[in-house]
Formats: sequence, structure tokens, C-alpha cells
Amino acid sequence: MLIRCISALWKIISPAVKYRFPAGSAPYRMNLPVAGRYVVSVVIPAMTFITGVSYFSARFAVTQHPSGATLNYRSYGRSLFRTNRTDMSGKKSIPLGAFECPAPGDFEISCLNPETIRENFQLEVSPQVPGLYLVALILATILSSFMAIGGFVFCILWLAGKL
Repeated sequence: MLIRCISALWKIISPAVKYRFPAGSAPYRMNLPVAGRYVVSVVIPAMTFITGVSYFSARFAVTQHPSGATLNYRSYGRSLFRTNRTDMSGKKSIPLGAFECPAPGDFEISCLNPETIRENFQLEVSPQVPGLYLVALILATILSSFMAIGGFVFCILWLAGKL
């Protein structure tokens, strides 16, 4: 159970579907393999202490490539209850907004005001992780680690003949 929880946490930290690109005015084309909600985040490089907050005013346009249908992008704004993610290299991802992908396919995303995002920052599109799933997964990881440690101690005591 502990191994399954750790692998699920690893998939949250490093999702399989993740697109990183510069915040220029050129649209970025991506292939989203699964329908669902996707989050647009700004990726701040490691060891950046003064980041500013102008990227919260960034606006995005998401269109389905073959049909040209526009998807509804919803900006989060500066909320106190947002989930920041830091990867193993120290890059911090701060969510800016989300959009709903109705069906798998090719999509284009473009920043309508790229001047609000610094040149060395990147943008990232990744699947949204529900908060309730994350809390349940963390609690299951804690419980399974106690079970694994307890089982190991019980096994050592049993092999030593103390039980």
C-alpha cells in the first residue's frame, strides 16, 4: 500500500501529461490525451526570490485546433487557497487558471498579454489534481507508512523470538 501511495504522489509531482513553454505571443500547440480539467500555471525558476505578482493578470485563449472552437478559460486570481507545486529541481508552479477539455485532441493556447510574465518564466499545462484526492492520498500514505514500520518491527521481534 505504501508503494502505491508513493507512486501516486510521484505522479502528482511529475504528471505524465505536462507541457512547458515560454509565455510568448505565439500560440503553443499541445495534444491532450484525456478529457478533463487542465490547469495553466506559471513556472518560476529555482532560486528566484523576488517574483512579482503581475503574472496573476495574464489572460489566455485556448482553442481546439481542427475546429477552432474556443474553450472557456477561468482565471483563479490571487487566492489564498491555491496549491503551489515544487518539482525536484526547485522550480515552483503557481496555478493561474483552468479550462475544461471536452474531448481528447489537439489544442492551442496563447497568452493574450505576455508582457505580464517575465521572460525567464515559463507556462505549464497539466491535469488538475482535486484537493480531496490529495488529502486522502496523504492520509493513506501516513497510515500505510505506520503499517509498514509496525510490520517491520513485529517481524524483527518475531524472528528474534521475543513474541
